[in-house]
Amino acid sequence: MADSGGKFVMKILTLALRIPVALAIRKVIARIWAALRPETEQRDPKDAGVRWGDALGWSALSAVGVAAAQLLTRKSAEETFRLISGNEPPPSPPSRAQKKAAKKQAKHEQKELAKA
Repeated sequence: MADSGGKFVMKILTLALRIPVALAIRKVIARIWAALRPETEQRDPKDAGVRWGDALGWSALSAVGVAAAQLLTRKSAEETFRLISGNEPPPSPPSRAQKKAAKKQAKHEQKELAKA
């Protein structure tokens, strides 16, 4: 597939897989929370009477779930792309940190060239 076509297909696959993965992760998080803290339903910091520990614990568990969902979605989309097209999927877009590092590296290289 062409590069732009491959990127489009990856976006569609990622979107199609994101929904069921998000629903499954949400259920898993709720079950883990119920197993860890069966005596409490309160977990949202905006709820009246929520304890700091419960709010922070729920936040941490949710963050792990979001990271797991993103990883599972991307890896599943890549594998599906390989099965459908027989080619390697296009690389994922660079993160902000990667863009910042590349910009810093380019700036450093320009300074080195200016010195020479």
